[in-house]
Amino acid sequence: MFLKTGRTALLFAAAAQLLVLLPYSGDAHAQRGDRYNPQWNQDYRDRERDDWQRRERERDRERERRHDAKTAGVVVGVVGAAVVAGVIAAAAKRERETRERADYCMNRYGNYDRRTDSYRDRDGYTFPCR
Repeated sequence: MFLKTGRTALLFAAAAQLLVLLPYSGDAHAQRGDRYNPQWNQDYRDRERDDWQRRERERDRERERRHDAKTAGVVVGVVGAAVVAGVIAAAAKRERETRERADYCMNRYGNYDRRTDSYRDRDGYTFPCR
């Protein structure tokens, strides 16, 4: 069970990593048609516009970082829950098998000792439960 969930978690992590590495496809300044050239400094309005655009880009980057952090948190939470569920299931299975073995030995031999996993025969010797 764990191998399949581990493989799935690995695939999700790889997909998330690929999404981060995809190139940004935005318009270049020359394609926008507003005749913007960074070397031009016509007046104060160009500087205001540049400052505003820089602040907008910083806000967009911060928004993307927060979104990526939330996505990573969800993925880590799902993977962690799957791992914990697998560990709990394995421990429960082992406990159930141990209990079933002890019940079998108790029913078969009557004087079964759980600590030593053995029983005492009529002749006084102890033997392991089989």
